[in-house]
Amino acid sequence: MAQLGFMTTQVIKQVRCTLPVVALTLLASACSSYTPPPNGVVEKLYDFDHKVHYDQIKYNDDHYYLQIKSDSYQHFLQQSVFLLRHSQRLCQGRLPQLVLLAGVQSFDRLPTYPRAYEPDLQVEVRCVKNPK
Repeated sequence: MAQLGFMTTQVIKQVRCTLPVVALTLLASACSSYTPPPNGVVEKLYDFDHKVHYDQIKYNDDHYYLQIKSDSYQHFLQQSVFLLRHSQRLCQGRLPQLVLLAGVQSFDRLPTYPRAYEPDLQVEVRCVKNPK
């Protein structure tokens, strides 16, 4: 009977050692299976840091279209900061050149009427070489 308890303890130790290895293998395979969509296809994404929903189209490595979903007047500042940071990340060291197509909200410190619904912030991002 004592031998059975010893064997059970050995099995538990083996499971404890192999379980993290199996978990890491599964995690690595799940992370490596992401394939970006082909150029010209809309990706619906979410940024957890800025709490922003957005659509992104990659035309090529130097040209993107972003549509940041409008949700509230107060959130526009975060959306704008996200736009600048995300454009910088997309261009990877090159200079982001932004063309604002729609959705720039006006600012009234003390509005006398309810704020109208604002359209989504739509931007074209082009990455240009640094002229050094």
